[in-house]
Amino acid sequence: MRIVIAGIVIAAAATANAQSTVGLTLGTEHLSNSTPDWREASVQLQHQYAARHGSGLAFARTERFGLQDRQLSANYARPFGEKLVVSVDANASSTHRVLARHGIGAALQFEFAPAWLVHAGARTTKYADERVNQGLLMLEHYFSSFSASIGWRPARAFDSTAHSGELRGAYYYGDRNSVGLILAGGKEAASIAGAVTLTSLRSAAVVGRHWLNRDWAVNYSAGHTRQGDFYSRNGISLGLQYAF
Repeated sequence: MRIVIAGIVIAAAATANAQSTVGLTLGTEHLSNSTPDWREASVQLQHQYAARHGSGLAFARTERFGLQDRQLSANYARPFGEKLVVSVDANASSTHRVLARHGIGAALQFEFAPAWLVHAGARTTKYADERVNQGLLMLEHYFSSFSASIGWRPARAFDSTAHSGELRGAYYYGDRNSVGLILAGGKEAASIAGAVTLTSLRSAAVVGRHWLNRDWAVNYSAGHTRQGDFYSRNGISLGLQYAF
């Protein structure tokens, strides 16, 4: 499970004023079964035009299973009225040894009652040897200084459908700080050593963001994933973000 959920870029557009941010994130994951560690470094640029309206670019360099990849990704989110936000995102890899050759997705967020939101989305991803189609349906609720959500993620590959579920909880403190827990399980389509396969998934992750002052923030994550009978992963990431 990736800690950053593809298709949901709406949450990043929370500020009411125009603002740009640039960030650098480094991550590593230790794998069992004598599999080489994964490593990733990424640079992100995000611009907020207004509340819930923003766009961004990111460039990542990864190393998985001893294979190196590069990936460029982009996202855009725009509100339509007070209750609906639509977002799109896309990614492409010129190397695509393990990562996808390219992918594109779209999602919408609708506030159907005060502090109650529904997310729905779809994504198609082309790997070197297979196309994976994914869906998303998620219910989210905000209360006091917390939020909770439950989601369903179907995936279609090799003429078969896999299903996974997800639970999320977050605590918001200070002005723009947050810490959250993500639990996921089921089956998913995963790229393992360059080949896509349907495999079971069990994962847990803690993610957070803490602003040191009005301009600088630290992003962090730590997680554990069990990928069927292939391997288990224990990983951490740390990022530094500057707002201007």
